[in-house]
Amino acid sequence: MALTLNIIREDLSFLYSISMDWDQDWEEQFERFEDVKGEQVDFTFAKAYWLPDWATVMIFRSYLESINASFQILIDNAENLDPYLIICNEEF
Repeated sequence: MALTLNIIREDLSFLYSISMDWDQDWEEQFERFEDVKGEQVDFTFAKAYWLPDWATVMIFRSYLESINASFQILIDNAENLDPYLIICNEEF
């Protein structure tokens, strides 16, 4: 049986620790990011949201899927930062 959560847009602002524009500056640091599916990192998205754990990623992902938003889930290999980030065009 699947668990259903009623996630609204405003909930997402409580999930991420850092939000930044996903721009050319990040493309210069491409080697520190990897896509969880092994795909090429997409630098055309507008926003990046750093998340502390996989449970938070699943909640964020669930909301984005519910609104049919395009996104990518990445691992950030930099030290002292949350390990996951979601890049998309949505602003929260």
